[in-house]
Amino acid sequence: MSQLSPATADYVLSAKAGIESLEYIDDLLREYLLFRGFTSTLQAFESDLEQDRDQGFHADKIVDELLSMARELRVDSLQEYWKYLSFRFFSHLSPKYQRTTKMFEKRLLRLFLVSAAKAGRRHDIRTFMGRHGTELGQQSDWIPWLGLEYIDQPHERPEFEAYFADEWAASLRAALADFMQTVFPAMAVPRILLFDKDRREREALQRKLHIFEEHMRGETKITAHEVGDGSGPVGLVEDHIGPAVVSPRLLPALSTSGRPAELDHTTEPVHTSEPDRAAVHVVPTDEPSSVLRISQEDIFLEHNAGISMAKFSASGELIASYDDESVLRVWAPDPSSTQPKLKNELDFAVTAMAWDRRHTHLLYLYDESGFIHTLNTKSNLLGRHPVFDRRHPWLQCMLPSAASSTLLTVCSAKPESSSDVAVLLWDAAASRTVASRRLPASPDAHGVCAALNHNATLAALAYSSGHIRLIDARSLETVATINTAQRDVCAVELSRDEDSLVVVTESGALTRWSLRKSHELLAESSLDIGASALPDSRLDCDRVAFTSDRDCIVVAPRDQCLIFNIDSASLSDCTRRHKDLISVIDMAADRMLSASEDGTVRVAQYRKV
Repeated sequence: MSQLSPATADYVLSAKAGIESLEYIDDLLREYLLFRGFTSTLQAFESDLEQDRDQGFHADKIVDELLSMARELRVDSLQEYWKYLSFRFFSHLSPKYQRTTKMFEKRLLRLFLVSAAKAGRRHDIRTFMGRHGTELGQQSDWIPWLGLEYIDQPHERPEFEAYFADEWAASLRAALADFMQTVFPAMAVPRILLFDKDRREREALQRKLHIFEEHMRGETKITAHEVGDGSGPVGLVEDHIGPAVVSPRLLPALSTSGRPAELDHTTEPVHTSEPDRAAVHVVPTDEPSSVLRISQEDIFLEHNAGISMAKFSASGELIASYDDESVLRVWAPDPSSTQPKLKNELDFAVTAMAWDRRHTHLLYLYDESGFIHTLNTKSNLLGRHPVFDRRHPWLQCMLPSAASSTLLTVCSAKPESSSDVAVLLWDAAASRTVASRRLPASPDAHGVCAALNHNATLAALAYSSGHIRLIDARSLETVATINTAQRDVCAVELSRDEDSLVVVTESGALTRWSLRKSHELLAESSLDIGASALPDSRLDCDRVAFTSDRDCIVVAPRDQCLIFNIDSASLSDCTRRHKDLISVIDMAADRMLSASEDGTVRVAQYRKV
């Protein structure tokens, strides 16, 4: 999405502030008309305010009026009011919003039909379809609705079930309110609404200055006591993560002399001893933590069986989902999207799935026989390529590179053990293996998870036994190892500045480790997921996801997603519950999905506040 120019952004903010102060300006006009003695004008002004169809530009009031018309089956009033809003507001928007307005109009009409079906008013449905059925029948997604009046229990039919849920109406209201709040500032507003622009600019500058001063006084600092004399090996991964970058929230430990510890560019693998946890202390900060809020949530009924895998494409426009009946679907969560919608009944079992990060129409499927299948979602053509390692046939994880069309796969010799693994680098463009390496055993490990840095030069392999191996993702040589002394590790991720590593256990324990000083534990906390009380609440790698800025983590211990801030381990928000346990979650841009064993997929949009 293109960014607004500074002048345009300034105007939009000023217009938004002017609309929010509309009642104050109305009072000023009343005072002015009284002062001038224009009593007849004042009476006309008050009369117009009582009949104000714009509802004082209050988005919530307009949305409530639209929803009440739909629920009270006043479809003629609903269509007439929407036509007024389209002429009054929507026609002034950029053409890219036309599909959005059409989508909301469609959803409001479906709310009317659902309300009529709930009330048993079949004649209202028949009348509406008699007027608009021919036109609506030209759109494929409206065809099932043409027979709604003849279905006795439409809420039990899979094509209508989501629309009869209370959650759907609630998400429609929230999404429509957000859209209306976006529409008003985009209008050309009279100059009177911009009268206090200079005052607000000064106040905004003062607030920014105050926030900056508070930030300088309240930075988070990490202090380490009795961690040795600093003579141990440091800087093990300098060639992969670049020069040192000091994070404003997590400063590196200072040496005993008060000067930053010098970096030693040693590149040999080093096995470290168990860390001294008592030596690490986190000093609280006044800086506000990043908080994510769910702004909209939709439920999709794409499958008739439990879903085992689901992934966003790199652009976030498409979702690939695979169920227990070997049905693969590729679909768009946006109803107005023109992206292709595919359904394939596969004759092989898929064990891993990944989208190409550069060619967003390519989907890679790894089957249980050791083949990678490449699906072109534009043409629905499927290619098949062998990558089988006879000594390590069991796939543990598969990661796509963001820098090229390559896949990093980690396979084990036994299905329930990861003590002996092999890492393989497969070039999708050339359809060949470019590198492979067997890694030394990690005792007592029953699983392994992995993460890649932004340019796919460094990979972190975390064994469930608590050992972490950092490898060069090009040559697959080991760069360093870390012993976290944790058990049941299920997820790992590199921080955005790639100075540290976040490790998550099945019980929700969260630790952060330095990549520049491999023996150093920077911080530790615990996510409140109820893992000790409920056995199904333990996490696995498929039910842990991180936001792109690595400020927040999303976990799904049972039937709903929980959003936590990583620094504070505080709960920010949570999604609505599925009817069954969640099997997999994923994130892309400002969206996240959760797929359940009941065959449903929930897609939630979030925003940072």
